[in-house]
Formats: sequence, C-alpha cells, structure tokens
Amino acid sequence: MRESHYLQAIQTALHGAGLPYGYAITVWSTGAALAAEHGTPSLIEIYLFAAGAVAAYGSLTFLTWATEGEAQHPLTRSPRRIRAGLLHIGAIALAITSAALIARFSSGAVWLVAPLVATLLYLAVPSVEVALVERERHVSKFGE
Repeated sequence: MRESHYLQAIQTALHGAGLPYGYAITVWSTGAALAAEHGTPSLIEIYLFAAGAVAAYGSLTFLTWATEGEAQHPLTRSPRRIRAGLLHIGAIALAITSAALIARFSSGAVWLVAPLVATLLYLAVPSVEVALVERERHVSKFGE
C-alpha cells in the first residue's frame, strides 16, 4: 500500500467523524419521518424532539457512569471493518425504521419518543461491535 500523508489525513478525519456523521443522519431522518407524518413541528414539538434525544443520551451516560474507562478500539477503528460497517449501517437503518414506525402514531408524544428510541438504537447497536472486539482482545490476551 502506498504511503500518502493526504490519504492518512482523510482516514483520520473519517475516524473522527464516523459516529457523529451517522448520528447526524439518524437525527435528520428521524425529524424528517416525523414531519412527513405530522407536518412542520411547533416550537413545543421541537423542544420535545430535543428532550427525547437528550434523555436517551443522558440515560446511556448514566448507565455507563461506573464503567472503568472506555473501550480501546472505538467503532471507527475496529479491526473488523466489514462487520463494523454493517453494524453501523444497520444501526442507522434500525433507528430510521423505528422513527418511521413511531411517527405513524397520532400522538404529540411521538416528537419525544421517536428521537429517544432512535438515539438509543443508534448508540447501542454499533456498540455491539466494540464489545465484540474488546472481548476478542481479552480472550486472546488472557486465554479465557
């Protein structure tokens, strides 16, 4: 493989942007699915949307509060790129699908629930890849 400082710089940018990029797609798609079913959101519905996403993120932060550090291989640096990519794409698809299904309900609560569920799914599903890589590393290191 050729050594290219420019390509290495692009790879670094891609690693840093991977999860935020996927989440941006998830959030936009969730809002679009809701707007397609319910029209332009009111200011209250926009606040509900933000509250749902923040509640999901905060819940996961609380859940992992006592964890001893982060995984050594984030999703974007997984040695199993195809599996990681498929899980990442699957997480986006699952989050969008859940938002589209939730949007079909006629309640104003969909503006809270859809981003909450989409955020939980988007952050939880790719984490499976990270956990698998960490487990594989642990087993090969300690032979368990």
